[in-house]
Amino acid sequence: MSTTDLRWRDGLVAAWSDLEVEVDAPLSRRTTFGIGGPADVLVTATDEASVQRVLQGVEAAQQPLFVLGGGSNLLVGDLGIRGVVLTLAGRLAELHVDDGGKRLTVGCGCTYPRLTRTALDLGWPGAVGWMGTPGQVGGAVLMNAGSRHGEIGDDVTLVEAVSAEGPVTFDHAACAFGYRTSVFQRTGVGGARVDASITSVDQQVSRLVLTRVILQCDKSSTEKARELDATAKDLLARRHRTQPKLRSAGSLFKNPPGDAAGRLIEAAGLKGFTVGHAQVSPVHANFVVNLGGALARDVVAVADHVIRTVAAHSGITLEWEVRRVGDFSPPAVGGAA
Repeated sequence: MSTTDLRWRDGLVAAWSDLEVEVDAPLSRRTTFGIGGPADVLVTATDEASVQRVLQGVEAAQQPLFVLGGGSNLLVGDLGIRGVVLTLAGRLAELHVDDGGKRLTVGCGCTYPRLTRTALDLGWPGAVGWMGTPGQVGGAVLMNAGSRHGEIGDDVTLVEAVSAEGPVTFDHAACAFGYRTSVFQRTGVGGARVDASITSVDQQVSRLVLTRVILQCDKSSTEKARELDATAKDLLARRHRTQPKLRSAGSLFKNPPGDAAGRLIEAAGLKGFTVGHAQVSPVHANFVVNLGGALARDVVAVADHVIRTVAAHSGITLEWEVRRVGDFSPPAVGGAA
């Protein structure tokens, strides 16, 4: 890293002396994949005012910002993430139950499993579809996490965010939820640039940070909570039986309309395909697993081969579901079937 780079970093660390800050922070330990290089600066914000200060700091320093949640559904490049990585904690990880259990106010740093468990206990039917998904609430909203049994966007009524100028809110319609997508994956929202599934360093500038979500469910019923809990446990048990135990980022590809990515990959004979220490899982073909010591470039090489092979076999081009962020070293060459 150059002297100039160290100069911007030292300035931000000094300005944020009252916040939790780490330099050259390893990110592999913060992702479910167990893959990824260091962040130049990792800072934790515990309230909206701290988030705004971080945003103002990175804008003044003209540095990129990436918001890191629970580290699931994420592939961080081997060379790490330049600029500043922000995590949320404290007040921004709290969960409150209101209106007799029909409304939940939850910080985007709260874990998605905690939100799911709370909603199930309150008898929210859609929460059955959230069961078994890791990560944090902010990431769940970003990708509209869930399943055919229910997606989080179905129950979101308001999303609160912070920009360098102050608070920003989005009602349900403005969130534009769809299959594994939302408005927060696109650029230009409210004049701000919002992080998406990107690989270019120049694009890794998220100028809007999601901080809190309000969810509403008028169909909640404590009488149905026990029934929902049993259904959710059955679905979770099925996931455990059909998904790999090795480290991964979850489903690597989106399911194409009317089909399943895992079925297409298996039909193309790709279960077990390996590059370096990354492998198409023999258990579930839509998972690429870390056999131990896998690099991001190994995962990308596996994914590229899968996309080409499935397209040749079925005529369908698979799309990444896992988000790719940071600097990636050149792809690995070759592989073993």
